Amino acid sequence: MPIAEGPSLDEEMPFIAEVIKGGRLTIPEEIRKLLLIKEGNYVLVKLKVISRKRLGPRRSHNNQRNSLRNGNVWKRKVRRGE
Repeated sequence: MPIAEGPSLDEEMPFIAEVIKGGRLTIPEEIRKLLLIKEGNYVLVKLKVISRKRLGPRRSHNNQRNSLRNGNVWKRKVRRGE
């Protein structure tokens, strides 16, 4: 089967994509058109994480130390009966 005419197969076009449910990424429509990417084509993906989503509140090391100095951890344990 002949390869479609268009940009060379080794052409790179970096873009930023958000990982969505199920670990899926979307190749932007403009890039799919420029590189003639169709459903069923295989593409090489090189990944570089540029940002991570925080899963919960983040406490700095200094805040944790201050909590210990102020007795906040001890007070919480006493209230819970530990």
